[in-house]
Amino acid sequence: MPPLPFAVPSSGDPAAAADDPDLRVAHGIRTARHTLALVGLAAFVGLVLVPIGGAVVASGQVGVESRVKRIAHPTGGVVARILVANGDHVERDQSLVQLDDSVSGAENLYSNLTVAQMLAQRARLDAERMGAPAITFPAELLSSRDPGAQAAMASERRLFLTRNAELAQSHAQLDARASQYQRQIAGFTAQISALRKQQALIAPEREGVRTLWDKGLVTISRLNQLERTSVDIEGSIASLQAQIAEAEARISETREQALTLKQSRRAEAGAQFASLSNTINDQQIKRAVAAAADDRAIVRAPYAGIVDKLALTAVGDVIRPGEPFMEIVPDRDRLTVEVMISPADIDQVHVGQAARVKFTAFNSTATPELEGRLTYLAPERSTNPDTRQSFYEARIAIAPQTLRRHPEMVLKPGMPAEVFISTSTRSMLSYITKPLRDQLGRAFRDN
Repeated sequence: MPPLPFAVPSSGDPAAAADDPDLRVAHGIRTARHTLALVGLAAFVGLVLVPIGGAVVASGQVGVESRVKRIAHPTGGVVARILVANGDHVERDQSLVQLDDSVSGAENLYSNLTVAQMLAQRARLDAERMGAPAITFPAELLSSRDPGAQAAMASERRLFLTRNAELAQSHAQLDARASQYQRQIAGFTAQISALRKQQALIAPEREGVRTLWDKGLVTISRLNQLERTSVDIEGSIASLQAQIAEAEARISETREQALTLKQSRRAEAGAQFASLSNTINDQQIKRAVAAAADDRAIVRAPYAGIVDKLALTAVGDVIRPGEPFMEIVPDRDRLTVEVMISPADIDQVHVGQAARVKFTAFNSTATPELEGRLTYLAPERSTNPDTRQSFYEARIAIAPQTLRRHPEMVLKPGMPAEVFISTSTRSMLSYITKPLRDQLGRAFRDN
């Protein structure tokens, strides 16, 4: 039976055992073995049980939520005035650059004047076709302070009154003609009445002469004279009646002319009204285009921010259509960190994940990591045109309370940053054995 640890020699003297070097060495070796076993057991338990937080590491830079605004002009033009310089702070809708508007301004003025004249003319035609006693101008003209609009309304009022006077004069002439025919009819009627009275006076005398002629007391010539007189009277009456009928026809014709004159004027005004309405629509489109071109002569800031990369140097510079000539860096938008996620890590990243942001521009020993959260992840992969490297664009929003706790950290767009996006926790043993497990998985998988 082997001796037990710490066994006392057979002599029974503990002091002798303690003084034996071989026993002391054996005891130390056994103690070291026990310690190593305990350390190994603790390390194994740590590898299996202790969780380690995972993270996807990505690099990026500070940006603004609404991005840097590149200022361009849709149609371009010649610079008349440069109103800002690099580094200037501008407010939203503040004028930045004024272009030469000699052509667009003239077109806008002419279009406005033309539309005002057409609107006034259409109002006058509308009054004429409806037979209104006065012109009702649209509110657009009545509220306008443009001298051209006021002159157009005054001109159409004068024309309306002149045309009404001409129409009234024509009606008066036709009424006078009809009255003349009425008087002629009255005269003809009076003549017929006189002839009938004369005929009534001749009739008894003619009957008496006829009786005497039948008895042979008078000659036939006397009877024939009275007969001819009676026939002449009948003929005169018939002629006068025909003239009355002709005068009545002319009265009807005159009245028809008066009615036709009024209807013709209304029809003419209606046709011109319809044609002018279409022309006004076209002209209003031209006016809107001219007004837009005139308004674009002043380039305004779309957002408040700092002017940067101003490419204009002097009056007379040419701005090319659609080509950026200035940038505005928003200074009131919330700052974000724009990062590039490797396609190999995209399966571990999703919107809402917590992240830690480290700004490499500051002193690494004195600058803490800031808390953030993934707020945007691009649905498609992008490629850097310079390096041909593929990546997924993502944005990290920094918690406002974190920034307030560190007022000494003044972030500016373009600052580099390193981001750690938190993923699931795993044991250290899982991290160590993952490459081996992946190799075994591929080795035992069929082709």
